[in-house]
Amino acid sequence: MVVKAAETSNIAGALRIKKQDLKQMLVLAGWPQSLIEEYIKRKQKKLHKLQIRPESALVLIDSVSKKFKDNVIFEDVSLQIVPGELFGIIGLSGAGKTTLLNVIVGFSKPDKGKVSLKLPDGTTASIENDLNLVKSMFGFSAQTPSFYSKLTVKENLEHFGALYGISEAKRIEKIKQLLDFVELTKSKDTIAQNLSGGMQKRLDIACALLHEPKVLILDEPTADLDPLLRRQMWALIQKINKAGTTVIVASHFVDEIEAYCQRIAVLGNKKIHHIGTAEQLVGAYSRNYEIELETINQDYSVFRKSLSRLRGITNYFEKDNKLYIYTANPDKMLEWFAKYCGKKNERIKKLNLSRPSLSEVFELLVAK
Repeated sequence: MVVKAAETSNIAGALRIKKQDLKQMLVLAGWPQSLIEEYIKRKQKKLHKLQIRPESALVLIDSVSKKFKDNVIFEDVSLQIVPGELFGIIGLSGAGKTTLLNVIVGFSKPDKGKVSLKLPDGTTASIENDLNLVKSMFGFSAQTPSFYSKLTVKENLEHFGALYGISEAKRIEKIKQLLDFVELTKSKDTIAQNLSGGMQKRLDIACALLHEPKVLILDEPTADLDPLLRRQMWALIQKINKAGTTVIVASHFVDEIEAYCQRIAVLGNKKIHHIGTAEQLVGAYSRNYEIELETINQDYSVFRKSLSRLRGITNYFEKDNKLYIYTANPDKMLEWFAKYCGKKNERIKKLNLSRPSLSEVFELLVAK
């Protein structure tokens, strides 16, 4: 939380600090009156408390286990994915993400448990018992492209459209729409192997969308792409999701899953550790916030004496002329800082509030 403008009431509500105390803090920090209602705040995602009930789920993974010979890949995995959701699965390379996706889509049979999908008529079908019907509702883009490298973009789409049994008239219309949607219209006559990595991934996703699936599954969609292409790929994924398709994404890029997915499952050490929003995951495994304080005179001796008598502080120390405080109650600490600095006429140069990132929490989980 460094200072900016226009959201004072938001932080006051989120952290339950009195508006007047916040104004006083900003004055002490030296901000002009014209900017006193503004502050720069490190963005933290809102806590979306999705109440997931089995009857509302589109995809139900119930106590699924999988092993190859004596090697257990994962066991007792249960997930419920709701219609319209952008759901992320994070895990290290080799954690079993690809195997789990193959089980979900029906390419691999689980050794235990089952995967079910709610059909348009409201009934539920088992992947194992009604494979063809269920597969018609899934689109799948794997790490290894499924298109034909020697065919053009348009020829690939025509081929897969025919395999899906789409009529020629509808196929022509659908291919035109998809080419525009994934921004490959100008490259429709390009041989697939001559496309860039990002364009090849777009083509693969377009092939998976031809039959208008209810659920699109993506395995490491940004692997081997540079940062710009990764952002463009996620923009496409979001566009697909906003168009009404439920999307399941597996990736080892934790920061990307944290930024774009509504709910996240952490897969590691052969099990699902936790399921929830990024904020819920961070909150479940790290209760502390970090407050970084820098004052004009950089003398924290009086602060330290007072902090030693306060409850709710797990740790504090000085580093690089700054004071760092760790607490599970940041609202109370910020309120205390505002009042204390007001009494002592102490001017604040910098004040940051942050939580551990999901990457840090993930590292903690998979290290266990």
